[in-house]
Amino acid sequence: MTLPEWLAGSSEEAGFLRLVLDHVSDCLVAVDTEGTIVLINEPYCRLLGGEAEEFLGRHITDVVGPQTKLHFVARGIGTHVGYPLEVRGHKLVTKQVPVHKDGRIIGAVGLALFSDYDALKKTYSRISKAELAIPSKPRAWQSKFGLDDIIGTGPVMEAHRDTLKLAAAYDLPVLICGETGAGKELAAQAIHSLSERSAGPFVWVNCASIPSELIEAELFGYEGGAFTGARSQGKPGKFELAGGGVLFLDEIGDMPLALQGSLLRVLQTGEIVRVGGTNPIGIELRIICATNKALVELVRAGRFREDLYHRLSVLPIEVPALRERDNLARFAEQLLGRIASRLSMPAPALTPEDRELLVAHRWPGNVRELENALTRMIVTGKLSIPSLDDTHLPPSAKVGSDLKSRVQSETHAVLRNALQQAGGNKRRAAEMLGISRAQLYRLLKERSSA
Repeated sequence: MTLPEWLAGSSEEAGFLRLVLDHVSDCLVAVDTEGTIVLINEPYCRLLGGEAEEFLGRHITDVVGPQTKLHFVARGIGTHVGYPLEVRGHKLVTKQVPVHKDGRIIGAVGLALFSDYDALKKTYSRISKAELAIPSKPRAWQSKFGLDDIIGTGPVMEAHRDTLKLAAAYDLPVLICGETGAGKELAAQAIHSLSERSAGPFVWVNCASIPSELIEAELFGYEGGAFTGARSQGKPGKFELAGGGVLFLDEIGDMPLALQGSLLRVLQTGEIVRVGGTNPIGIELRIICATNKALVELVRAGRFREDLYHRLSVLPIEVPALRERDNLARFAEQLLGRIASRLSMPAPALTPEDRELLVAHRWPGNVRELENALTRMIVTGKLSIPSLDDTHLPPSAKVGSDLKSRVQSETHAVLRNALQQAGGNKRRAAEMLGISRAQLYRLLKERSSA
């Protein structure tokens, strides 16, 4: 590469300048007033697939193509900043400006501000206004918990944390399954806090708590006057509020079937249309869903779209139930300390009897139930776990208990049938039933202890 006279100083200065230009990662080219290339750096040569000597002295349009405006800029016709340019199949975003000397234009320089147009679009879409501005108050939508808030020791919880780290590393949909109270939202927030989107919002929606006639407007927003009672200026939905971050759809299994098709289209196109609106709105976010229901069974029953299920379950995560975790007593001690700290009260010590009680209980309400029990212990000084014994229940609840026995009996019959068809292979039986092996083992254990 040689330098034109108007860019050259002493030989030492010219050599240093050539070295600097060749180490610039983005493409750079300079032309004289005739549009002839007088300088081109090494990155641009690599993009063009040749050596500098092959391009120096040639007209810029012969090398780059007729779409460039650099030869016009060299004659004082305009300046182009952020000008898109495709060179040899590569989409560039360029800056083309004239070079002045002694009050006159003597050429022009073209610089690729961004050498990968697709990467630029992806990067720009992630930079939300909230990230660029200094917030005057904390954002309303943000994750409040991280991986450190998921306590517990042993192989089960270590594997769970590793799974969350893996999910955070990839910007893909996540489906979190688990029993009520097991910590599904905590897992979702941990994924968000570990991901590249951690600076963006974490917006949540409980699909089971919103009336079916309102959930579409809640998710997609609405235009002014779209329906009776709508705000005159309209309102953005949760999809728009989650732009650049994460939308957490809790209890996705309760989403109305009619709305599932709209959600699928959002995942496919990255666009929404407000209720009562006519123009699509582009959105860029990540979807994390959670459910305590067996979505496979809902798909088979026609209550959940199969195509949506496959779209959401790219990265499925099973949150272990409390009774499936290791070192339950140790987990309770850790949780006890956190609750006591939150209440600004001393944490009582667990007695051997307390530990036996903790291990013996099945914890159908999972971590939420345990947290309630430990909170009562801090307040009262004694660990007590209320029993749902029939003697303390109203007659209507006893009927429910009888119904539960019938359901358990039918469940056991289904398990026996599945195991027979699978030749005793528990993994195959679990697949046939659409449940995890852990769930199958738990149901079998319940059957044996019944």
